[in-house]
Amino acid sequence: MLIDPELGPGAMRTLVADFFRHNSATYELRARLRTDLAAMPVEDASVPRPEDLSPHQPVATLTFPAQEMLSEARRIYADDVLSFNPWHALAAHRPLGSANRSRRKAYEASSAYRHTKNIAPKVEPRTLSDLPD
Repeated sequence: MLIDPELGPGAMRTLVADFFRHNSATYELRARLRTDLAAMPVEDASVPRPEDLSPHQPVATLTFPAQEMLSEARRIYADDVLSFNPWHALAAHRPLGSANRSRRKAYEASSAYRHTKNIAPKVEPRTLSDLPD
């Protein structure tokens, strides 16, 4: 799909918001498991992971209902309050390796800067009711 340049720099956000205003969507998440410790070293991300040793496997299905995603309250909450943290997970699901340790520091610094700049507390929602309408 080509995006009309006349829609401006926020075109993708506008198109996605319009889609979800009228439609739901289901996504299948897949992962490749480390099945061979020697062939897939954690500390060397430059080593190619053979697809035959670790094919993509479905691990979850996410369904998002039709919704108004661009309310002013949601925009402010998403832009100024939320932080993405892949380490806020079960220990068995947390990122591994030196590349991810570097990413973690970058994520933490970015989040701290954004929350300080926006004068907004860091909040981690626990339920859907924690999200603004």
